[in-house]
Amino acid sequence: MSTVFDTLRGTRLTGGIFLDAEFSAPWSVTAQVTPEDCRPFMPVPQHIIAYHYVACGHCVVAITGQPPVAVSAGGIVILPRNHPHLLASALNVVPVCADHLIRPGTAAGPARIIYGGGGEATHILCGFLGTDAPQTAMIAMLPDLLTLSSTNWEAAGWIESSFRFAVQESAKGRPDSGGMLVRLAELLFYEAVRQYLVLQPGERRPMVAGMHDVLIGRALRLLHQQLCRHWTTEELAHEIGLSRSSFAERFVRAVGEPPIRYLVHQRLDRASLRLLESSDSICRIAYEVGYESEAAFNRAFRREYGIPPSTWRRGAMTPRPKNASLPFRPASSGEP
Repeated sequence: MSTVFDTLRGTRLTGGIFLDAEFSAPWSVTAQVTPEDCRPFMPVPQHIIAYHYVACGHCVVAITGQPPVAVSAGGIVILPRNHPHLLASALNVVPVCADHLIRPGTAAGPARIIYGGGGEATHILCGFLGTDAPQTAMIAMLPDLLTLSSTNWEAAGWIESSFRFAVQESAKGRPDSGGMLVRLAELLFYEAVRQYLVLQPGERRPMVAGMHDVLIGRALRLLHQQLCRHWTTEELAHEIGLSRSSFAERFVRAVGEPPIRYLVHQRLDRASLRLLESSDSICRIAYEVGYESEAAFNRAFRREYGIPPSTWRRGAMTPRPKNASLPFRPASSGEP
């Protein structure tokens, strides 16, 4: 489990609450967070994690190919890969596009939706978290739709009261309220991931399944704690007391890819964040994540992200058009 949180801590998340929605039954909307929703808060992130907090009432949430999920007051809906989705009072209500219902926000609060047939009320706060490391292990280990009920996690009451306080502060136009909401959303996401791992062991993705193999869990901790070390599969196998072949087979079975390919992904994810967060030279960042030369780092980064690191750094701060796709990295050869 600690390896999962090593991954979480190593991923920079930013975001905000961009929509305060008040629905009354019957109602049904289709929705998806767009780059334009993020733009008022920060440069458009490479990867968007959407979430909805149900402050009161209840709703049904559905994405294509999966059964719908009912969420009641105090519940959280998280879409780690920001799929288009349906929110509704009931599935038999004809949906409309949420984009057409949005009323622009003001300096004192986010954009709003007030919509429905006048029946039972449901209040939903909609937000996003963004990261500039596409397809991170953190995202890969989560389901397409993650929901938590207020009845099955201890922090639900604290989350609810904190959200209400933060939204009240935002409505008053306090200058620090936006930052408060970002940090709260970040904590909410971490807590949701933690509870997902605790409550739904049967549905965990390969990396999380690896946490149940004590030896592979130890190998993952070694990789995350010593990311810049020049590991080989043989060295890792020796560290945890397995033969090379046995270790490699167990690692692929648990994590879904060979150990050195996994290491490459983690190094480049870390490097992509460092390129955005700091003004350090590319050469220095390459050395920090385990590359002995800038040229080798440039080749690896281009294979993984499709562009050189200097272009990545410049492009991350350039506004994208509304319908721009969010890039995902191509399959890697696994070469360091």
